[in-house]
Amino acid sequence: MFDEDGTSQRKKKKSEAELDITPMIDVTFLLLIFFMVTSTMQAIKDRDIPSATSGGQVNTVGMLELVVLAPTTRGADCEMMLEGKTVTQDEIRATVEQEASTGEVEIMVMAEGQVPNGVVGEIEALLGEIEDVTYHFGVQEKR
Repeated sequence: MFDEDGTSQRKKKKSEAELDITPMIDVTFLLLIFFMVTSTMQAIKDRDIPSATSGGQVNTVGMLELVVLAPTTRGADCEMMLEGKTVTQDEIRATVEQEASTGEVEIMVMAEGQVPNGVVGEIEALLGEIEDVTYHFGVQEKR
């Protein structure tokens, strides 16, 4: 069993690095279960969100009707129609100011779904600058 020089004749096996991770997985799951069971959940406090002040139905009788149509081609401007006539923003301002000089004016603004948000925002800003004007946005209810 021993060589002449006193070393062992056994074949030395290359030690393969085999790691059994099953106990490590067991411990990990035990810790996970422990922390899930012992932890307390803290609820988020309710936010003080104001109630809606609008959103009800409005009678459109006697209102000016402003319709904004989506561009027909890419890069084109939106078409705006006030009481069925094609107008520009300057013409809208002039007509609404003229109507507002005789008393309070209500306007129903209806825009197609493909109209860019910025266009509707410009119209809202334009109408907001004129005194004695109340404007509403027409929407379609989901069914």
